[in-house]
Amino acid sequence: MSVEGLHPADPKHVGRYVLTGRLGAGGQGIVYLASAPDGAQVALKVINAEVGSDARRLFEREFAVLRRVSSFCTAQVLDADVTADPPYIVSEYVAGQSLHAFVAEHGPLAGGELDRLAVATATALIAIHRAGIVHRDFKPQNVLLGRDGPRVIDFGIARVLQDGAALASAHVGTPRYMAPEQIRGEEFGPAADVFAWGATIVYAATGRSPFEADTLPAVLYRVLHEPPDLGFLPGHLRSLVGRCLSKDPADRPTASELPLSIMDLGVQAEPGRTERLPTRTKPPRVWRRAMLASGAIVTAIALTVGAVWLGRGKEPPTVTQTVTTDEPPGYAQAAAGAARTAFEAWYSLDYTDYDGGARRTLALLSGVAAQDYQHLAGNSKNAVVAAKAKQTARATAAGIVWASPQRVSVIVTGLSAITRNGTPAQSEDPLLFAEMVPSGAGWKMDYARTTPSSSAAPADAAWPSADVRGMIADAARCQTEAFINGPRLEERPDFFERCTTGRAEQWWRELAAIPDAQVPDWWTWQYREIGTAFERFDGPGVATLIHLGDSAKAPDHKVVAYRLHLRRVDGRWKLEDVTSPKDNRSMFERRTK
Repeated sequence: MSVEGLHPADPKHVGRYVLTGRLGAGGQGIVYLASAPDGAQVALKVINAEVGSDARRLFEREFAVLRRVSSFCTAQVLDADVTADPPYIVSEYVAGQSLHAFVAEHGPLAGGELDRLAVATATALIAIHRAGIVHRDFKPQNVLLGRDGPRVIDFGIARVLQDGAALASAHVGTPRYMAPEQIRGEEFGPAADVFAWGATIVYAATGRSPFEADTLPAVLYRVLHEPPDLGFLPGHLRSLVGRCLSKDPADRPTASELPLSIMDLGVQAEPGRTERLPTRTKPPRVWRRAMLASGAIVTAIALTVGAVWLGRGKEPPTVTQTVTTDEPPGYAQAAAGAARTAFEAWYSLDYTDYDGGARRTLALLSGVAAQDYQHLAGNSKNAVVAAKAKQTARATAAGIVWASPQRVSVIVTGLSAITRNGTPAQSEDPLLFAEMVPSGAGWKMDYARTTPSSSAAPADAAWPSADVRGMIADAARCQTEAFINGPRLEERPDFFERCTTGRAEQWWRELAAIPDAQVPDWWTWQYREIGTAFERFDGPGVATLIHLGDSAKAPDHKVVAYRLHLRRVDGRWKLEDVTSPKDNRSMFERRTK
């Protein structure tokens, strides 16, 4: 967590603490770095609220409970005074970035880093819940990546503020990470924290909330009514996190189930990745206290997480493990996450800050992409400013075509909205064929155009495996065959056996059987595959691809994006469903409800 100097209006002392710098600010208040009377550094939060008598009584009753929360994987609450002016709370100072800031700067986590974060934060929730507390505002900003592992902060404060204080902000909680029952204003308990934990793990793995949207109403609607976008969340975490994000609290696992569930699912090292294991001579005293407070199993998990937390930028001894897997390697998933971020910057602009937006976008680019963008930005500035134009973009899907440690090829699709002079203009469905290259601790977009580059996968590409290449090629061929042959599919009975299962088979069989006079207009169009990429494994024998097809009816051509959902049946990958990346709706819904 970076420290900045005090602002002129900041106090120099709060209670018996000397303020030395600012750590951050938010809706609940300002967090300062402070010196305690004994010289220890602490984090002191000045609460941005008028604390009434009810809140004071509540906090006085619960402060002792907060201090009993085992401090492994949490920042321990040390002191508080809600009767002071201003009211404040003091906790252990954890030197390190927040998860939110770290991912924004370095890109998503993957492999062992992601698994250790998941176990550590779940273990923190166990300690918080065992003390009888609901966090209420679990989110990436409240997870600090300390030197000895991830720490959860600000637990218990939200209840004091919500139940008894007159808040300066409109609500307690962060909508992108709030459970549906919280948003509806219903009673809620520990299950809401589990929901927030799931959303936070998605952010750590993808760089975005699973309910990302451009406006607050849209975010709230997605949380309440739409399935989460799990992006490139690895298959071994996907099912567990999906359960955590259930709309019904009763369907979510408890915090106590999470760490062992993650370990049972199996933590695998990434292909060709070096795991850097920090050395530790003996566990800190706080871990020994935690052993007594919360039981040997949970503490053993916490010790393991702290001992092997990957500290970026350090050079500890190395241990190399290689595991063969059909999943893209962790670095490729991180590159795909960075591609989504660069895509959204590429297709976003604001006439009020055109130059600043261009600089921020260029920082995400290199090579041909940077040259193209500079040319584009230079030529369009006058028109954008004159039209008072704004454009916002959201990446809806990203698929990996091939990957090597030096270069990763990605297809990204999305949605954008444009306004001119305050009036909505025609929206677009942009796409990019991107190639990512390593840069420092992250990835930059080196190629970004609406057509594939001429570079083929290098001979030493680490991914995909022959099996995955075959899966992608077969699925693309089957999708193209269905569109090209149209009503003649009834003359190709082997198509259904080779290519389809479930609702896809039912739908294509029904359409193939209709009279020629009732053939849908779109089925008389030309069709060709533009590109197909791997998005994710959804479980054993279940996969999702991103597919681009050129649907042409002279003289118009339109590239359409599809998600191909595959299931392995009797050793063969078959199309089970085809959905739109825009809204996840199946193109078969009309015929198979």
